[in-house]
Amino acid sequence: MKLPTLSIDFGSSETKIYQMGAGVVLAEPSVIAINETGKRRVKAIGSDAKKLIGRTVDGTVVSSPVFESQIENELHASLMLENFLNKVTLKKLGKRPSVLFAVPCGTDNSAIKKFEKALNECEVFNIHFVESPVLTALGAGVPLTESNPCFVIDIGGGTTKIAAVSLGGVISGISVNIGGKSLDKMLIEFIESNFDLRIGTLTAEKLKIQIGSLLEKDQTTTTINGRDLITGKPRAVLVSAKDLYPTIKTFFDKIFQLAGMLMAKLPPEISADIRRSGVYFAGGSSKIVGLEEYFRYNMGIRANVCEEPAFATVIGGGMVAGNEKLLSRIRINRR
Repeated sequence: MKLPTLSIDFGSSETKIYQMGAGVVLAEPSVIAINETGKRRVKAIGSDAKKLIGRTVDGTVVSSPVFESQIENELHASLMLENFLNKVTLKKLGKRPSVLFAVPCGTDNSAIKKFEKALNECEVFNIHFVESPVLTALGAGVPLTESNPCFVIDIGGGTTKIAAVSLGGVISGISVNIGGKSLDKMLIEFIESNFDLRIGTLTAEKLKIQIGSLLEKDQTTTTINGRDLITGKPRAVLVSAKDLYPTIKTFFDKIFQLAGMLMAKLPPEISADIRRSGVYFAGGSSKIVGLEEYFRYNMGIRANVCEEPAFATVIGGGMVAGNEKLLSRIRINRR
């Protein structure tokens, strides 16, 4: 078996690549800008493409080809992935390196074939697919063994992966179409309903990062700009974390409810292990202020958030990529 030299986390919001011997070498938004006038060409990718959202001229399309952790636009996905790979590795001797590719738990064969096709278009043919929750646990620093399972909640941009895992793989898990982008949309609707102000996705994301909080009495504030729904003119408003709290709470309560339902179906021995060790959080939205306190208060279980939650999956992939025995055990065996 040819061991991978790259680990890829191809997310709805961000793509991350880990290179053996170098660590995380790329972390950019999963966005591509295509000029569709005349001969179609890539105008920008990643951070540069994201800056063009809502600011494009005629003929330029800004696309997020990965939606809810599945490829929605195959052409744009392969073009974006190819450009990302070109940033971090040359096709030495005409060949791309072997790749470990993270997929949500329960991903069916048709979805995996789309990922495989996108990679093949980039001339990547040696691919190992692994369900992401195991990688997330390893990347979060969980002391994982077959007899020491853990519970992971990975809140990504398009999906949230909730799973009980061990070193033998996913014991029980689900991927739900709720993620950071869902929360951004909820915040857009809240600002529109309560401030008569229309804001874009970038402003909503900024709002979430700057003052999003699960502390009910958080007094942090920020000023946002948007378009007045009545006059149509630009307007600025002051928004507080306390204003956003009900929306933030609704989003996380839904995730915690799903986690509780999955926990309730686990064998008693595994439930006891999880209660002792706590739940491990990953994904960019797990950095929300007050998460640990809120989760413990509502679920009665300790929350563990790693130092770099957004990178846990791709780092875990890097750890597995160099371990042939472990990779053989947890990779998806396809017929």
